[in-house]
Amino acid sequence: MPEVRYLGEPDGTRDTTQYGYVFEDGKPVDVTDAQHLAKFRGNRFFEVNEKAPQEGVGSSGLKAIHIAGGRFVIKRGDDVIKQGLNKADADAFNALSDEDKVEYVKD
Repeated sequence: MPEVRYLGEPDGTRDTTQYGYVFEDGKPVDVTDAQHLAKFRGNRFFEVNEKAPQEGVGSSGLKAIHIAGGRFVIKRGDDVIKQGLNKADADAFNALSDEDKVEYVKD
């Protein structure tokens, strides 16, 4: 999903609301509307980052990955959420739905 970041005004203002999206302190906002994305792309005060979804990572952002020596961890982005998995556990985790992945890491 594309992220849009408000770059700010020359006077240093870094907060604004545009097309119903609230931009605060330069933080990125996920934008799904194609018409709004086109407008943001054409505005010099906004930066659009077209994030390509990672293979095997759903909307939960959770994925089991190999770290070393047959050990696997569950990560969300760069954060390790759970350690101590083997290959079978990791493969089974990656086959789960996003909802089931979230439930699994709650334990």
